[in-house]
Amino acid sequence: MAELTNFQDEAYVAIRNKILHLDLKPGDRINKRALQDELSIGATPMREAFLRLSREGLLLVRPQSGTYVAKISVDEVYQARFVRENIEKLGVSETIPLITRTDLDELQKLIQLQELYLHSKDYDHFFNLDEEFHQAFYKIDHKEFVWNWLQVVNLQFNRFRYLRLEVSDLDWQQIFDDHRAIVAAVADKVPKRAETCVSRHLHMVDDDIKVASKLRPDFFE
Repeated sequence: MAELTNFQDEAYVAIRNKILHLDLKPGDRINKRALQDELSIGATPMREAFLRLSREGLLLVRPQSGTYVAKISVDEVYQARFVRENIEKLGVSETIPLITRTDLDELQKLIQLQELYLHSKDYDHFFNLDEEFHQAFYKIDHKEFVWNWLQVVNLQFNRFRYLRLEVSDLDWQQIFDDHRAIVAAVADKVPKRAETCVSRHLHMVDDDIKVASKLRPDFFE
């Protein structure tokens, strides 16, 4: 049973990442046999992984038709942003009495690296550092369980964030500026300003999704 669970987890993570990274695009019909061969995983763990992904809203099973990658739910993106905003602005505020000089130095290093990737238009690495930047505050606040829980709640939100890499008309400079403002507010020990910066930052998705849905309406529902 443990071996089956490991294979199921392996299949789940591999397929979920393909969906998040748009290797499997919204609306795509899944070729189960080809995917099974590609991942070298048996039918049973593959089936269990599909069930799990369906429950999470990433796959859609249509009887007599097949299994498809679910489209990105705009409503769920907004709801996920609501959850993350209200948790994260409180979490960032709570780091103010906890944060050390070393923590601030590490955050500054992340920002400096992001600036390099921004200027070189290396948005893949910029995006990865964006995740690391936000996660850092959950670590400082000893809320890593909350961060991991949010990864499930925020699946549709994260799908859109990965789609951002494919859309050239969106503002990456603003993300960088917001990160710098958040760290400055924390360093200055001003909780309300930090919360305002976090809210403004996460609300970028409201405008971004309008741009992305016009460019790729087939990806959204």
